Amino acid sequence: LLGSLLVVAVSFQSLFGSTMRLNVWWIVALPSLPWCQSHPLNPLDPLQQAFSNQLLEAAKLLEAAEDLEHFDGKLPSAKASEPQRPRVPRRFRADTKFLSSPAMAGAGPGIFAQDADEKVLRIEEVRSFPFGQQYFSNLLLANEAYTITGGNHSICRQLPMFGMQKFVDLFAWAASPLSEYAGERTVAGRGCSQWQLRSKNHSLSLCADGDIPVELNMSSSISGIPSATSYQFGPLVTGEQVPQSLFVKPAACEELAPPCESGRGKGPVLLEAYVFHPAISTGDYNIEDQDIADLEGDAFFICADRMMNQSSSTIDHNYTRISHYLLEISPAFGQYAVCNGYPDTSPPGPACFGGDPRLVGKEAPFFVGDGESRCMDKSPSGFWFSVPKAGRCPAGQSPSSTAASSGCTWSIQKRLKTIQQSCLLKTHRFLELCKEGMPKSVAALSAAFTSEELASGGCPDVGGPNGEDLALVV
Repeated sequence: LLGSLLVVAVSFQSLFGSTMRLNVWWIVALPSLPWCQSHPLNPLDPLQQAFSNQLLEAAKLLEAAEDLEHFDGKLPSAKASEPQRPRVPRRFRADTKFLSSPAMAGAGPGIFAQDADEKVLRIEEVRSFPFGQQYFSNLLLANEAYTITGGNHSICRQLPMFGMQKFVDLFAWAASPLSEYAGERTVAGRGCSQWQLRSKNHSLSLCADGDIPVELNMSSSISGIPSATSYQFGPLVTGEQVPQSLFVKPAACEELAPPCESGRGKGPVLLEAYVFHPAISTGDYNIEDQDIADLEGDAFFICADRMMNQSSSTIDHNYTRISHYLLEISPAFGQYAVCNGYPDTSPPGPACFGGDPRLVGKEAPFFVGDGESRCMDKSPSGFWFSVPKAGRCPAGQSPSSTAASSGCTWSIQKRLKTIQQSCLLKTHRFLELCKEGMPKSVAALSAAFTSEELASGGCPDVGGPNGEDLALVV
């Protein structure tokens, strides 16, 4: 759950013993999520994608279990030697320790709270990366889902392309006849009884001390990629003692983050930006409603993307180019948008979610830092930007010092160079450099665009549409 891109894989040992499989036809099919299958993962997506995938698979498993429970066939019966099945409190809150795999910074503290009667769930996690802390929450309110990041300066988004937009009770199954007793365990010094429910691609297990959850485990395999999460629960607060504020949509979900005060009243600044894209038609060179990055940010993204997406099921299909642009942008940065797709991808794009429709969005990779570091000048892992179509300046114009409140916010000065993705990734063996650390990957990406000579680490400029300057053709 909430696993991030695979940079350092955290091994996960299965805790299940003998298992029961549900050999039934699924009544509710898992949404196909074509957007995420057809496009390379947006820098913001992998964290939320892992969370949504786990809940989707859990919902699928629980739907099937509910159907089987009403089936006339023989269900497993409890043995006299087995403990009573746990009935987890309907409303509770607990501090947690989470472990997710595969993940970078795949362990840390958090909070788990739910009210099953009101159909609300809140999961908070804090991950410590070498380049900063990530504050990440998911709030499910019946049929609405919100992703909350940014710590003390919260940023809230709804990301409908992930498909999972409803509450799922992750504990009620354990009290049903379908849960299978798997013996006694000790978790962090606490004794508990293990219960499990398993399908072909997803498993749930709960270790409980009577009705009190001690550890919840979720594992799944989607497109051949395994993932797993465990939550170890501290002492529970139950019933009316649970603060209602945990289940209230925060103010950040009602409005976008304001422009950075440090950028108000200032004229445009230059940004050298990089982006992956297809090259089937002229429209694929248009960066309106796309996510781009500075040098460090793109090196970070390419490394993370390549180290996770090494299977054919998630590889960057027809994204064959990397382009380098010189932009003028307003430094009154707004909320970063999650964007994906080009005219020649399937489904066609672009489409953006969760960001400012006019201001240039900005964040440090993986939402790191207070306010996602949107208003900071520097980040160890660079920055990612979103450039909304509605904020693009007409030809010959630049953003003004009043861009925080009105007018255009960014313009293209020039497309500096475009290279074949394969030159960087294959010829210069970029993935191997990623494993040696950020300085080497940043240097390699810089060399690819600085030089034309392969022997110097450079890549040839393959040009743009009809060899014309991008600013003239989009």
